[in-house]
Formats: sequence, C-alpha cells, structure tokens
Amino acid sequence: MQTTWTSPGLSFSYVTLEDLIPISEMLAKESVCRWLFFGPNTPEVTHAYFLPFVDENTLALAEERMPCHFVFTIRDRKTGVFIGQCALIAEEFSPGAYLVGYQIDEPFWNKGVGSEAGTFLVWFATRIAGAYRLNADTAAGNTGSVRVLENSGFVSEGRQRKYWHVRGEYHDRLLFGLLTGEIEEDLLATLDRLFS
Repeated sequence: MQTTWTSPGLSFSYVTLEDLIPISEMLAKESVCRWLFFGPNTPEVTHAYFLPFVDENTLALAEERMPCHFVFTIRDRKTGVFIGQCALIAEEFSPGAYLVGYQIDEPFWNKGVGSEAGTFLVWFATRIAGAYRLNADTAAGNTGSVRVLENSGFVSEGRQRKYWHVRGEYHDRLLFGLLTGEIEEDLLATLDRLFS
C-alpha cells in the first residue's frame, strides 16, 4: 500500500513515530503558532495529539486499508529535510467530508510550500479519499493561510466574529469550503501528473 506521494520538490508521507520529534519542535515555536488556537506546545502535548494518528496509520497499513484520517509529514524531496505537516481529518457524522489542516515551519514560509500542500490535500481528498467536501478555517489576520486556501481552490463561506480568544486576543474565524464535484477534470488530470 502506498504511503508516500511526491511532487517535483516535496514528499508527503503518512506521519510516523519518528516524525513527532520535528513536528514537536515546529509546534513549540511562537512564530508557527501565532495564528493557531493552540500552542506553542510542549513535546508532550504534541505527542499526545499526534500519537493516535500514528497508531491509526500503523494499524491501517498492517490491515492493508486506508486510515480514517490522513496526516502527512512534508519533507524536501531531495534532501529529506522536514518542512511541516498537513492533514485531512474526517468530519464526524459526515462521511466523505474532511477538515483540512497544515503547519509549515518558519524557514519555509513564503516559498509556495503551503499552497502546494493545500493543492496536494485537494488532490488526495478527491482522487484517493473519495471526499465530496473539504472544510477549512483560519484566523482573520492570517493572510498567508487565506492565500493558501484560495490558491487551493477554496471559497469563502463565512466569518465568525471573536471566535477564538488566544493569548489575550480575540480572533475572527474565517470559514472556507470546497466541493470536490466542482473541481474541473482538466485540473485534476494536471494534478495527477504532479503528484506521483
């Protein structure tokens, strides 16, 4: 069963136990967590969150089936350097709908990695996971995340005012969605060639 997908510059692999160290280091950074409703995290908190996904992946692969949730580590394809993580988390009570998430480590910001990760998630959700809908959200001030979602084909679906109260500040929550049935087949064919 396939566990890694690549583009010319990146590789996306199911998260493993070894990946929890660089993910923990990334999510311990104030800069990475600036617009998140969680963090900076201790390694213990990050491990507690991601370990069930690692266990689920391990069991699914042993049983030769896809996991329920898809959590990926992003690395440079040539060097193997850790870049970040991205995920499709199954929405409860709505089979075929997923919540999109991504965190990119600071040295790789503003290099198109987030947009490529978002595009990969759209492709994977459509071609492999069989999703009908993707949901995403971000804090109103997080222009980088808004750009990632828009570049990945998401459309704005709403705003929840003062939704998060984090580190002494209120943040509006911007809601985005994408219906996979609205993605043009020509675009998917292009993405098929991009993500091998």
